[in-house]
Amino acid sequence: MGTIVNYSIIISTGQIMEPVNKFLYKHKGCYFVEGVSPESIDSLESFEIQDDDIFIITYPKSGTIWTQNIVSLILHEGHRDGTENTTLIDRAPWLECNIFHIDFSTRPSPRLFTSHLPYYLVPKGLQNKRGKIIYVFRNPKDVLVSTYHFTKVTPVRETPKDFDTFLEWFLSGKGKKNLIMTCFPSFCLR
Repeated sequence: MGTIVNYSIIISTGQIMEPVNKFLYKHKGCYFVEGVSPESIDSLESFEIQDDDIFIITYPKSGTIWTQNIVSLILHEGHRDGTENTTLIDRAPWLECNIFHIDFSTRPSPRLFTSHLPYYLVPKGLQNKRGKIIYVFRNPKDVLVSTYHFTKVTPVRETPKDFDTFLEWFLSGKGKKNLIMTCFPSFCLR
């Protein structure tokens, strides 16, 4: 992916994600964890949306996996045998973190995708009302508590010393991507 140099990630294209700390990087006004590159975010600008594409857009810890499984079963007509031997990331890959380098253009229709990206970073075709969006919103207080406990057991994230510290991170957008204000209103106005 890149090389860590003084907590900066330098990508092969020479783009630099602005380091916030050793766990978070900022690109185009949004916070990302290591593994999401500026290349993958920038490539979405030219991503071709099909009219029958389905996008599950969620704030982190709001029911993403639950929704991915439900929609996947609906697309396979409720038959689990259509999905049981396929991993969830293959059934509903992440737009911003294509870790298996899936060629999205070869996926069969209707294509199902997942994202935590804010509205201004999703592909332009989606902003122009192509495709379908399933937006899942959860009570922010529940998201806060769920994210706090998730962060405490996730080794790739900084562990907060206490809940008050985590609350400060969360409200500043540094505990997880700051999507409550950037994602929710924009998708609701679509």
